[in-house]
Amino acid sequence: MVYAKCWTLKKHFEGLPTRSDFELKEVELPALKNGEVLLEALFLSLDPYMRVAVKKSLKEGDKMMGSQVARVVESKNSAFPVGSIVVANSGWTTHSISNGKDLETLPAGWPDTLPMSLALGTIGMTGLTAYFGLLDICDLKGGETVIVNAASGAVGSVVGQIAKIKVGGAFTNAVIPQMKKFGRIAICGAISTYNSEKPQQGIYIQYPFIYGELRMEGFIVSRWQGDVRQKGLKDLLKWVLEGKIQYQEHITEGFENMPMAFIGMLKGENLGKTLVKP
Repeated sequence: MVYAKCWTLKKHFEGLPTRSDFELKEVELPALKNGEVLLEALFLSLDPYMRVAVKKSLKEGDKMMGSQVARVVESKNSAFPVGSIVVANSGWTTHSISNGKDLETLPAGWPDTLPMSLALGTIGMTGLTAYFGLLDICDLKGGETVIVNAASGAVGSVVGQIAKIKVGGAFTNAVIPQMKKFGRIAICGAISTYNSEKPQQGIYIQYPFIYGELRMEGFIVSRWQGDVRQKGLKDLLKWVLEGKIQYQEHITEGFENMPMAFIGMLKGENLGKTLVKP
């Protein structure tokens, strides 16, 4: 008999989330069926997208969404024996059951000396967001200038380093008029506006975009799957091992502290990837 602790959405956010918007529950998990595994969370990811995705995807009382690095502690699936380390989209929970279809193992060649938590950050979803946003969406070429908004965060801190390897808000207002002809903008988030209850105030960008022939494209990293995604992870792992990409992690101890760690991230208290270690 296994009991899981999980954080649920008690009340939809109004402005900056508060501790009272979340509720900690304990649920009993059923016995495993054939093909299933029992997972124990080792690291849980906290990401800005959750702030806006909650409104679209969750009802009050639902478990908070999110990914985690987890260990298989019981298995009825030969593809994931006990002790396997996986990345799972299990949400804010200490334990979960999976049929294996949503699980991803660490990239081949992952050394024991490298923190497994990086599979949620620099060598995971946020690293891939930086990788594809810069190299595919912006199509970076040698000699070009790169400006990164929120460069201290999980994605932004990787973008600048990838740019070195290959070469919203008031910040955007200042940059757009200064862009060179045929400049490109990749948009993967807008954390500075997520908690605002007032309509965003913008500038008139039509003239800079028309006469500069600029291109702006929003994207979600899940667009890249299969071989191209694996190549991205392989490149990120290689660059980290070579010391060309340095990683920063902001780790909070204690599953009970997840809401406050999430709120702190939205307030900019983190440097690099925000994680919770249960």
